[in-house]
Amino acid sequence: MKKIKYLLVFFILSSCSVSKELKEERKSWNFNNWENEYKNRAFCLCVLKGFEDEKIENIFLEKDRSFYNPLGIAIFDKSLNPIIDNEVKKIRFDSINSLNNYPDDLKGIYQKRQVFNHCLKFYNGKDLDNLSKKERENWNKIPSIIDEIHKEIPTY
Repeated sequence: MKKIKYLLVFFILSSCSVSKELKEERKSWNFNNWENEYKNRAFCLCVLKGFEDEKIENIFLEKDRSFYNPLGIAIFDKSLNPIIDNEVKKIRFDSINSLNNYPDDLKGIYQKRQVFNHCLKFYNGKDLDNLSKKERENWNKIPSIIDEIHKEIPTY
């Protein structure tokens, strides 16, 4: 009877575990560091979108590969885009609210957007930490990382 119980427990545990192929894939995509990569992607998206200027966005994408991240595009951006859109609104309103708050000779300086400062505060904030921990549950459900990437970034 004990042997049957042990076999049953072993069968249940082995059927619920992650396959060897998925373990290897996760290892190759640095899965254990995804919370940090998620936060980095959030910062990059915040900067890219924070200026609300397509020319600036294109320059960043052309000159700095930090802003192009296949893993981020395929997996992280789905949950990050609505959050980043909200952060962009905050950046915009901060800029609008600075109008008429400074002497005329300083307006040119203080009416500009504070994209990097805002994005750094966002990056270091508890909300992003909590979101990355919560997203880990979704990442654990991904059956194939490369398949998810190819859905968003097809290869020909």
